[in-house]
Amino acid sequence: MRECMLTLAITMIAGSAWGSPQGIPCDDGKRYYTLAREAGSAQDFTAASDWLRKSVTACDSYAAWHLLGTAYQKQRRLAESLDAYEQAVVHAPTRNQAALSMARYGTVLALNGQRFEALTMLERAIDTHASPPSWIREHARELDRSLAEAPVASESIKRSLASQEFGLLALNRISANDEPVEPDRARVRIPINYKLDSTEMDELTRDNIEALGQALASNDYADRSFTLIGHTDVRGSRAYNLALSQRRAAAARDTLEARFPGLRGRLRVSGAGESRPRYPGEDLPESDHRLNRRLEVIVN
Repeated sequence: MRECMLTLAITMIAGSAWGSPQGIPCDDGKRYYTLAREAGSAQDFTAASDWLRKSVTACDSYAAWHLLGTAYQKQRRLAESLDAYEQAVVHAPTRNQAALSMARYGTVLALNGQRFEALTMLERAIDTHASPPSWIREHARELDRSLAEAPVASESIKRSLASQEFGLLALNRISANDEPVEPDRARVRIPINYKLDSTEMDELTRDNIEALGQALASNDYADRSFTLIGHTDVRGSRAYNLALSQRRAAAARDTLEARFPGLRGRLRVSGAGESRPRYPGEDLPESDHRLNRRLEVIVN
């Protein structure tokens, strides 16, 4: 499975467009960017990254930072690639461009073995982009299935929440420049899935509620409250599924408060019913229906 995901990620960046310097605000930045494009087209990614560093030193730009992330990724310089994609998100002029860099960031996390954190970032990108490219959805689905039976550590949950901060600041800045909308908030879909037509967590993921409680009750979030959102698959009536999703969130809250008393009064519950399936449609394999029966957590 890991080899398959690595192959998918490599395939995605192999076709990366070494695009035009449009939007770069200074002549030196454009000139270095053009030289980086020529080096990249010749598969000389070391030279490309050197030229791109010169470009962003001359003047910050989304285009150069995003391409620098790709150049580092090609060289397997993963930490530097993450830093560059983060800067690309920070400098993105539109939500769609921010989403693309967030998705690339998630791809690098997967290459680095951080699969849970990668899935969180890819799903954030999907929710942000107006029409997400198919490769983002395919990679997220691949990761989702690979994590379906995997335990999650509380530190992974905290890293997933923390890693969204730079993206949230950028998205809220972009939104403020367009029209007022509700601010984006950190959220994470916990690998906690439910039995069919039940508030009981299934055997494969029920232990993850402990990891979730450890993360939310940690000192990192001592002054924060959270919203637990239950979800259902698309089978059944809308009204029934909405009520079921609310009961699922309430059951998770009760379990967490019983195990971690410090969370009492800090957990709100909500239900989305069948309105936001990760995998739409009724004609799905049971494994995808199961992934739709999930718990999501938002940091308030």
